[in-house]
Amino acid sequence: MEIRSDKQRDECIDLLLAKVQELEREIASLKGELSGRKPQMREHIAEVPVPIPAKAVPEQKPPAGKPPKSSIENVIGTRWIGRIGLAAVILGVGFFLKYSFDNNLIGESGRIILGLLLGAVFLGAGEYLQKKKELGLYGQMISGGGLALFYLSLYAAFAFYHLIPMPLAAVGMIAVTTTGMTLSLRYSALSLSGIALLGGFLTPLLLSSGENQPLVLFGYVLLLDAGTLLLQRFRRWPSLVLSSLIGTSLLYFTWHGAYYNDEQKWLAFGVAAVFFLCYNFYVLLSRLQSKNDESKADLFVIFVAAAFFLLAFLAQHFWAYTWTVKFFAVFLSGAETGFAELLGSRSKASRKTTVAYTAVSVIMTVIATFIIFDQYWVLPALAIEMAVLGWCWFRLDFPEFRWGVYLLALVVLQGFAANSVYHPEPFERFLPLFNSRFLVCSVAIAAFYALLYTMSRYKDKLDANERAVYMIIFFITQALSLILLSMEVRDFFLLASTDTGYSTYAFELSLSVLWALYASILTGAGILKRIRRARILGILLLGMTVLKVFFVDLSSLETFYRIISFIVLGLLLLAVSYGYNRFKHIIFGEDQS
Repeated sequence: MEIRSDKQRDECIDLLLAKVQELEREIASLKGELSGRKPQMREHIAEVPVPIPAKAVPEQKPPAGKPPKSSIENVIGTRWIGRIGLAAVILGVGFFLKYSFDNNLIGESGRIILGLLLGAVFLGAGEYLQKKKELGLYGQMISGGGLALFYLSLYAAFAFYHLIPMPLAAVGMIAVTTTGMTLSLRYSALSLSGIALLGGFLTPLLLSSGENQPLVLFGYVLLLDAGTLLLQRFRRWPSLVLSSLIGTSLLYFTWHGAYYNDEQKWLAFGVAAVFFLCYNFYVLLSRLQSKNDESKADLFVIFVAAAFFLLAFLAQHFWAYTWTVKFFAVFLSGAETGFAELLGSRSKASRKTTVAYTAVSVIMTVIATFIIFDQYWVLPALAIEMAVLGWCWFRLDFPEFRWGVYLLALVVLQGFAANSVYHPEPFERFLPLFNSRFLVCSVAIAAFYALLYTMSRYKDKLDANERAVYMIIFFITQALSLILLSMEVRDFFLLASTDTGYSTYAFELSLSVLWALYASILTGAGILKRIRRARILGILLLGMTVLKVFFVDLSSLETFYRIISFIVLGLLLLAVSYGYNRFKHIIFGEDQS
């Protein structure tokens, strides 16, 4: 029940008296009307002026779930000043220990005990301050300083003073790491878990004895990663998982550079495979079982895990593209595709994660293609992959996967540009349509046509953006076809003919005929198939051909070639005009989408 002040109670009493007076007036008025006399007011109730209480302005509170924005002063005062002060204290303790060492004020054991006591004091103070809500952040900083003092004291006891053996120092650092993780869970403090994780990964580096013990090292790292992943069941901190994966990768490559040899190939492969599967299973299970929003850190985990596995395998084979490496590249691409299909079919809400797996799959497919094939066969392989993946992912109705195909199409387009220039071998005779350039580039064009066919067959599944992509791919396909045929005509006269004068005239004539013929075929196909974009593109190309004939051929060609150019162009234009008139009921009917 709400407790009112004396002033509020007085105001309420005055308001009630005013209401009573008003009711008495209304009753007296009604009696006067009934008796025909003027209503008399009761004189024994004096009218009391009643002040109308002003409406209390409710206190503005920030919306739930949205903490007020922190000012720069707030951030500096509550966070950075405390952190800088904590760092200064730790440095001061370090300088004190060094001073005491130089002047023999405190013995070696005393320094270590003093450091451990200070660490315990900091942890105790942090635990006490955590109970005060307004000092929770300050308490986390103090607890982090205590963890740092524990790490430094144990490391000094082992490395500098040799007071404890390596196994005991390792157990102590593991205990400190576990304490930090527990405190971060207790306080919901990501900073403490970050300090504990950093100390955990620094432990094998700080306590290294110089011996090659991969099972001990990676067994410890696996336990550290497992604890980090287990922590995610209680606190959703994806950035901590990404940091753990990066630390694992750095430790692996540090070990690989120092101790790896050919006899440890299978051991190294098993280690890399275990970590790759652990982090991918974490992503899959977190998306299949959790209803939390997708985080950018989890998406980076997918990319970093794949890059770690691929680079580790390449390093294990000394960066040589052997058949083992080639098979592994194909396997890794298939594994990423499998992860994407599993997540796409089981969790429709995990679209970003599915797209990330798809992108990694496409990237690995491209890398595998470059590793497996020679230079001339890379483009056909990529083009065939584009067509096959496009058909599969349209058939399975995975929109995210299809965008991976469109990215692969850009790679194929770049490969077409790189292979479009013909480089004949010494004393090699150029044969139009029967050369390596035409074979490679025609496979790429055929793959684009196959992708267009697949998209038209499943056109009801295309969204607005994909319809625009379909238009772009259609125009690119026609442009590539015409460019390839034009280059074949040019190289025939440039490389196969010895009469330069007449070959120039013949080239210009052949190019005009080719363009007009291609435009006529494209327009005719648009008429018969009711494809408006094909007709428009054909008419534009005919216009370009007309401009070329009138402004280039008319001035540069001899009379004989000029006659042929104009006659052929005129006949083709008449044929196109006949098609428009003959099939106008089809053309101006409903076009195909």
